[in-house]
Amino acid sequence: MTPWRVGLAVAAAFAAALALANLVLWHASVWLPIGFYSVIVLLLAVFEAGRYRPRVDRSARTWQATGERFIDPTTGADTTVYYDPASGRRDYRSS
Repeated sequence: MTPWRVGLAVAAAFAAALALANLVLWHASVWLPIGFYSVIVLLLAVFEAGRYRPRVDRSARTWQATGERFIDPTTGADTTVYYDPASGRRDYRSS
């Protein structure tokens, strides 16, 4: 998990714990929605980690550079494209 996801998960867990403590100790029903949405944010942060980019097995020796290179518009890093002829998968590696 990236640092911002860890921070988001920690903040959501803290908000959920605070809402639960307030609900139990002071019976303040106004904290129930805050705790509910905090738990949802916590679960989304945890399970979203590998959703957008599937993990590839880079230990296989079949990866071949395709000669394609580009600047990643998100990170600004120089990126090289690799191809695995056995599976047909592509991998984008920052240089």
